[in-house]
Amino acid sequence: MHFLAITGQQCDAFKQLMAENDWPITHQDVGQTELLAYGYVIVWQKSDAEKVVLNYADRQGEVQAQLEVTTAAKTEVQDLLSKLAA
Repeated sequence: MHFLAITGQQCDAFKQLMAENDWPITHQDVGQTELLAYGYVIVWQKSDAEKVVLNYADRQGEVQAQLEVTTAAKTEVQDLLSKLAA
């Protein structure tokens, strides 16, 4: 797995891009992670080789987000992230 940077502000737009590019959600978990903290994990998977995991946590306004991407999905995800930066 490769780890790619994503800002908290990009997460909603990234989720939309994943849907528009036919990435099916295979797992989703959301909830309170700590006292006054919120987080979620979303897994998209096209095949055994193509998998993307978005980890998001908001701890009292301090947001952390990270993508875990398989080698087979890395180029496509980097292209999607470049669209967010434009």
